[in-house]
Amino acid sequence: MLKCLFLDAEGTFLLFNPSLGEIYRRIWKTFGIDLDPELTTQKMRTFFKRIFKEKLVPPLNGQICKKAWREVFEMAFEEYKNLEFFEEAFEKAYEYFSNPQCVKVAQGFEEFIRKAKDQGLKVAVISNWDARLYPILEGHRLLPYFDAVFLGCEVGYLKPRPEIFKRALEHFGLKPEETLMIGDTFEDDIKIPKALGMHTFHIQGIPDYQLIWNYIENHLI
Repeated sequence: MLKCLFLDAEGTFLLFNPSLGEIYRRIWKTFGIDLDPELTTQKMRTFFKRIFKEKLVPPLNGQICKKAWREVFEMAFEEYKNLEFFEEAFEKAYEYFSNPQCVKVAQGFEEFIRKAKDQGLKVAVISNWDARLYPILEGHRLLPYFDAVFLGCEVGYLKPRPEIFKRALEHFGLKPEETLMIGDTFEDDIKIPKALGMHTFHIQGIPDYQLIWNYIENHLI
């Protein structure tokens, strides 16, 4: 019987608003530099993977993660790294991603999570975001819905490392088959949980929380 829902954050119930690349374009534009949003998105995601997934050695913490973000930023915007305002641009960008305005909540999510709580289900976040996620959840009045938040830079292990999923299971004292992991990235959110024996739901495209709830009702509760 299903007892707990685990959810990824960005791309699952939080959506960048506007796009990731457009956010960076607007930040850099305040310094007089105009960027290609699509290229910027591609660079940030590529270098995030290179630094966080391939270079960093766990266990991680908040200080290590911020330094890693600084490295990602320098790689993505290498042509500007010698400008006098480069550090200011990094700090401005880093801080902006703790602002609730950087994302919107996926349509139907709040109704979905209320239904889950009404059913007596535990609900938790498993995310590769860092502690900047907390003010975002608070700003959107979502934090009270969650029974726990597991962040890679706090747990010490980023998805798709199995340690972060095992930590979440241990926290609630649950068997994998009593849980459902919901996420938008197969490699990070689906592959390992499925291998551990958790139920999974892979969001592909725009999140449809009515569809997800129908799946839960028809298959898991």
